[in-house]
Amino acid sequence: MQLSLAQRARLRDAADRLASVGVCTPAMDSARKRNVRDESSWPPRLSLQLLVDVRAHADALPALGVIVESLPDLPAGAPGAGESAPGGGVRHSGRDEESAEQSVQDSDWPWGSGTRVAAPSSREPKAQQAVVSSLVASTVSWGSGTRVAAAPTVAESFAAVGVELAIPHIEDNRSAAAVLAEKGSGEPLLFDGLLDSLRGVPVDDLDGVGETTNEKMVAGGVSSVFDLLMRVPLRYVDRTQLAPLETLVAGTKQVTFVARVLGMKTDWEKRYVRFTLGDHRTNISAMFFHAMWMGQRFHRGDLLIVQGDLGEFNGALSMTSPLLELMSDSTAPLLAIYPQSQKHSVDTWMLRRAAVDALRRIPALDDPIPAPLLVRRKLPTRLAALRSVHVPESKADADLGRNRLAYDELLRLQLALGVLRNAQAAEPGVTHTPTGKLVDPWLAGLPYTPTGAQSRAIGQIRKDMVAARPMNRLLQGDVGAGKTLVLAATALMAIEGGYQAVLMAPTEILARQHFEEMAEVLRPLGVTVDLLVSRGLPRPRKNVLADLAGGHVNLLVGTHSVLSDPVVFANLGVALIDEQHRFGVDQRAVLATKGPGGSTPDILQATATPIPRTAAITTYGDVELSILDEKPPGRTPTVTTWLESATTDDPNSPVWKSIRSEISQGRQAFVVCPLVKVSGQDSETKMAAAAEDTCVALEAGALAGLRIGLATGKQKPDVRREMMRAFKEHELDVLVATTVIEVGVSVPNATVIAILDATKFGLAQLHQLRGRVGRGRWPGHCWLVGQTNSEDGVARMDAMCETDDGFVLADRDLQIRGPGSLTGSAQAGRDAGLLVADLIDDARIHLAARADAHDILARDPHLHRSQLMKREVEAALGDDAHYLTKS
Repeated sequence: MQLSLAQRARLRDAADRLASVGVCTPAMDSARKRNVRDESSWPPRLSLQLLVDVRAHADALPALGVIVESLPDLPAGAPGAGESAPGGGVRHSGRDEESAEQSVQDSDWPWGSGTRVAAPSSREPKAQQAVVSSLVASTVSWGSGTRVAAAPTVAESFAAVGVELAIPHIEDNRSAAAVLAEKGSGEPLLFDGLLDSLRGVPVDDLDGVGETTNEKMVAGGVSSVFDLLMRVPLRYVDRTQLAPLETLVAGTKQVTFVARVLGMKTDWEKRYVRFTLGDHRTNISAMFFHAMWMGQRFHRGDLLIVQGDLGEFNGALSMTSPLLELMSDSTAPLLAIYPQSQKHSVDTWMLRRAAVDALRRIPALDDPIPAPLLVRRKLPTRLAALRSVHVPESKADADLGRNRLAYDELLRLQLALGVLRNAQAAEPGVTHTPTGKLVDPWLAGLPYTPTGAQSRAIGQIRKDMVAARPMNRLLQGDVGAGKTLVLAATALMAIEGGYQAVLMAPTEILARQHFEEMAEVLRPLGVTVDLLVSRGLPRPRKNVLADLAGGHVNLLVGTHSVLSDPVVFANLGVALIDEQHRFGVDQRAVLATKGPGGSTPDILQATATPIPRTAAITTYGDVELSILDEKPPGRTPTVTTWLESATTDDPNSPVWKSIRSEISQGRQAFVVCPLVKVSGQDSETKMAAAAEDTCVALEAGALAGLRIGLATGKQKPDVRREMMRAFKEHELDVLVATTVIEVGVSVPNATVIAILDATKFGLAQLHQLRGRVGRGRWPGHCWLVGQTNSEDGVARMDAMCETDDGFVLADRDLQIRGPGSLTGSAQAGRDAGLLVADLIDDARIHLAARADAHDILARDPHLHRSQLMKREVEAALGDDAHYLTKS
């Protein structure tokens, strides 16, 4: 017979519901595996047999929620409802069959009227399975006029199958070595013995990783055995420290206990799965939201190990998303808990099972670290470390293994940076001969004495410049620490020896600021300073280029325009790069090609974004560091205040009252508008629109009557330049702006800055913006305006209010958001590739790795004697690996 789509759907639903109480026939089993929408997969014979089998249990169907009248009628001549066609005898499905999975979704214990009897568990002894089958056969008696028997209680049901509700004694754990000694799922993995070679071994070679699981793991970032073994567990559950059920109380954090699954409910509409756990005397409700796959993992009667925080709901113990593991799957003393991916349904059980199988099938692993170094650092071999991390004997064992993996990453990184540093030092450089004829009178004529930090930095730079190797130094200073003075001194030392200097800035605003300052202080010394930006030059471009090529320009200031081919230097000796993190590696490399006669000019990079030492030795490990950690005398700290709101039409808001007060005393103020992102990127268009709206609102509202200007990145350069000039010359009281004023804007008369929606900014950017005020004789005040519900947002605002020390803020920033963004290609020019190591917690390991890398490269600069390590460093260097081949 042929069935319609609706009829097939109703019949399969009835088959599902019958299977949920342990009733299944071959026709039911076959139908439940077929797509109801695919008519070709439903032959007439199957349709007829399925209808006969389902209608054979018509009396029981109403109790299962099936409307018998909605089912198709039996055709004339078909077997009766109480009969079963040949081969269609009733059987009771086992735990491992597909029908058992559906029962989880359609049932909940304690049982009520219309009870469905659970299928026997394949994990219980065979004798108990026989009792379950007997119970099913006796309770569900299908015959004419027979209905489902009254529901037994939970205790009666478990007793009927010979299972005690009391939690059994947990046998002693096997050792980690015994767990790993078991035979794996197959032959030893095929790879050449190197850890990196495991990148080529797919995870679907491992036990339990079938097609579906493989798709989930690959989507979750685990496509190879290397990815799997380098996914270090977040924590461990100690099976030797179990709390008895009767001692559990609400409010306990991270408690571990053993319980049975007494019942479960899956609500697809509300997207939750609820388990009832315990021994029927102490019961706990465990809720999982948007994790519907959890309903397929466990079944009633399962003995689980449970870990999580205990709470209370409606007077009963409850937990939200606790760890649940089958006791039979957790035999080692410590149970590894991995980072999971709810989005891709990758759970810790899936990862642990695969990791254990991988370690059982890796008989040996080459170790690039010399044995004497491992002994000195008291570290295990690499294979022992991986085993300790994934199947530890103790927490100390796990920590030691994890430290070895972190050491490997940090040593590899420091070796890579050291190779780059050695390669750069081998390039032909410019040897300067600073005489002091320009620097000395210039420093003596300053109206203040340079700080100790400035003097130290100038001395370090002079030492680099007189050496034959190219200088590659980073000048790191806080906002207002006096970087410009050090940059000017460096340029003068090059000019004294007959060379040219170039100062490159990331924005036209900052380039013009530098040009004006440099021209003002250096022209009296006879130094020729010129500007090269996209438009609005003080003199014709062709004249600038001609004089530059002829050697008549001593110092060129510009943006990325100086990198273009037409820009030719007669004798470039030093390149100065301000706010270096705004430039990529390739741009800095172009500057290095503009030196005289194929020589590499000295390069001094500068940044006003302080970076913690632990991050700096990674991010800038291939450069030398000079740090300006003092501020020039006379600088007063800027007070910072955080407010949740300040409407533009409320003149009584503390923010606008503060601005009016300062302006009444002849000072000026900035108002910075919200940071707007579109598709994860800053949107200058939307920021400009927000600034325009804010400007109009303030002119008509809280700051009415004041002279207000507007500066955004979407304005034409001439318009923006004119607005900045007007504000600097005090023709405006307030400048409403986007983040175009973040760097390079120095208006000593500005004393107040209000940053709207400040909680959307990072600490480094907020600190830069705050640095626009308090640059003159008067103290500054920074108002942060914005609401936040996140802990990180509150932490950032609190940090800004507590200190104006950029180095302290950098440490706080690293703690709040982690090291990831500091080691990415945006700043470092390459990915640090730290999968295990943490730049905050592993500072001690990091410094040890750096010292060891220095010793190794001192004996073997190109790693010719350490081929295993060389291969790993090549992988870390990526595109820069060619440096390893240079002699």
